[in-house]
Order: sequence, then C-alpha cells, then structure tokens
Amino acid sequence: MTVAIAGVGRQGRLDIAFARRDGRTSIRHCYCEVPFKITRLLETDVPGFPQLILMQCTAGLFGGDEIESTIHVDAGARVLLTQQSATKIHPSIHPATDLPAIQRTRIVVESGAELVVDFEPVIPFADSQLHQSTHIEVAPGGSLVFWEGMMAGRIGSHERWQFRELLSETRLESAGRPLYLERFELNPARQSFDTGWIMNGTTYAGTGICFKEGAAQFAERLHESMPGAGVDVLGPDLVSVRVATASGPDFHRLRGAFRSLSA
Repeated sequence: MTVAIAGVGRQGRLDIAFARRDGRTSIRHCYCEVPFKITRLLETDVPGFPQLILMQCTAGLFGGDEIESTIHVDAGARVLLTQQSATKIHPSIHPATDLPAIQRTRIVVESGAELVVDFEPVIPFADSQLHQSTHIEVAPGGSLVFWEGMMAGRIGSHERWQFRELLSETRLESAGRPLYLERFELNPARQSFDTGWIMNGTTYAGTGICFKEGAAQFAERLHESMPGAGVDVLGPDLVSVRVATASGPDFHRLRGAFRSLSA
C-alpha cells in the first residue's frame, strides 16, 4: 500500500510473521506503517510462549482512517498477541467527509502453530462509525484462542450507545471450510439496545473463540465458570462464548477466566 503524506497515520499496514528457530519463537518478518507499532517479544509465565504487544501510536481511529494488519504464525511457533489499550473510535475530523473508520485483520495459523489473541475492547465515541472485519485461517493441527470485545461508548462521559454505526464481521476457516461466522450491524439511531431482548442494560460485550483439540471439554469448564454466558460447541475442536456485562470489572473477569481456562 502506497500512502500519500496526507494519509500518514490515517492509512497504514502491519504485516508480521512468527517462526520457530533454535527451539524458540522469533519474529520472522515485520513491516509496520504508522499508526502501527510493536514491542519486542516478551517472556511470559508460560516458557516458550512469548508475548507481543500490538500498539497504535495515534489517538485512535478517526472517520476516514483505513488500516489493515496481517498476522502469520508458522508451524511450531507459539505466541500471545495483546494490545496496550482499547481501540478508540472517533468521528470524522471534517464532518463534510462523514466516512467510517475501517480496520481489517487477517490471521493465518499453520499446522503445529499456537496463537492466543487477547484484544482490548473497541470504544466507539459519540457520532463515530466503524467498519471492521477479521478473517482467520487455522490449518488442521493448528491452535487458536481468540478474544475481542466492545463497549457501548465512553460510559463515564455519558456517551452510552451514542455512536452512529458499528459493522463487524469475524470469520474462521480451516482447510478451506467455513467454521464460524459472526456478523452484526449496530445502529443506535434505529434500534434500542437497553431492551431485554438485546443488551438488557449491559454496556460491555465480548466474544471468545477456541479452536484446538479437546475444545468440547473446554466448553464444560466454561459452563461451570461462566453460568450466565452463551457457550456453543460448534464442532469437536471449536467452541465459542459470548458475554455481556454491565461493568468493566465483570467484563475483564470473564475475559480473564476465558484465557485461563483455555490454556
């Protein structure tokens, strides 16, 4: 992608690949454009399972911004991906343009690779628009634990459900077969989210996906630990969980439980 000077920080690409070398995971390739930035690989409590923090060096995404990232994990590599903070979605700087912010993510996990993705929630500010898509390909024999979420807005600033639009699609495939698809459109001007049929007063929502051998047993542990969550066994190696909470602490408690139980 060629970016004009005026687009620096507003149009950007991240392309990163991990490989196993000399018995440990390393960064095989990395290319970053503003606003993307990464840390070095960090040691974690699990030996041989390093962490990399994905960062954005701007205030967030504004209407008209367009960013895309590609993450590839080679066979034998193991890595935990996190973010340094929530992704803030701002309205267009120039109202005349009135464009959504766009972010696209593509993830490839090869056979024998293990990837844990623990994203911070998206926070759509008042009058903002976001179109996001995540396409995940996991080869048979690969392992994926994935978490993403969103808030109803800046709750402390009284911006609950005041964003204009949020379109999201998350898709998981393996061996060319579609296994999971979550697609939704949120438009607070056309629908009320505080009814008992939709969010029922909650302001945080999260989705977890676990694709690896023995996922069905993992689902039983999720049911016991998260009795109020929606847990679905979508195949012998695939489980999804959806949570909705009224507070941040409850949201992060369930998010942490998902991570620890899937380990």
